[in-house]
Amino acid sequence: MRKVRHDLDATDRRITAVLLASPRASWRSVAEVLGVSERTVVRRAAPLFHDRTLRATAVRNPALFPHLIPTVLRLRCRPNRIATIAAGLARRPDTVWVDILGGGDEICMVLFLNGRDARDKLLLRDLPATAAVRSWTSYDLLKVFPVGFAWSAGLLSREESGQLWPSADPAPEPFSPLPEDEALIDALVEDSRIVLCRPAQRSQNSG
Repeated sequence: MRKVRHDLDATDRRITAVLLASPRASWRSVAEVLGVSERTVVRRAAPLFHDRTLRATAVRNPALFPHLIPTVLRLRCRPNRIATIAAGLARRPDTVWVDILGGGDEICMVLFLNGRDARDKLLLRDLPATAAVRSWTSYDLLKVFPVGFAWSAGLLSREESGQLWPSADPAPEPFSPLPEDEALIDALVEDSRIVLCRPAQRSQNSG
């Protein structure tokens, strides 16, 4: 989930924290975790998704897609351009998270780059062509820990988080995506709350 436009109050932030842990959770499930009404969740969350203050996206798992290159990138930028650059980086489909560090001129981010060509394009072409970027350092991540995706900024209690994340995930099974799987994953990257199929339309009885 990415915060883009609105300032979120305490209730909005707790709803967002649940959706960080479980982006496809139904409004009813979110309400049950937080102990609020489903109507409150819909009234608060739906407009945030509508104007893309919040966006749910899928992230490919490097354990199942070995060609991915998990990368940490630190960039030093002109302070008057750092917010614009950070927002642009956050819109990349391979970005996991972006943070502006305390000094105000440095961005730290994690990306799951789609192979060496994608890494070379970013590091050797895109960043050098961005005048507001002064310098950068990249690091390959040796291991990605799933617990990092369970972060809730302390907005959820242990009991609330326990309803969203199992105590231990089984080891992933070997997986070779088919072409149709890639199309499905791309759709989920764009909007991970998209429904799997459209509900069947009711036929009207004319008799």
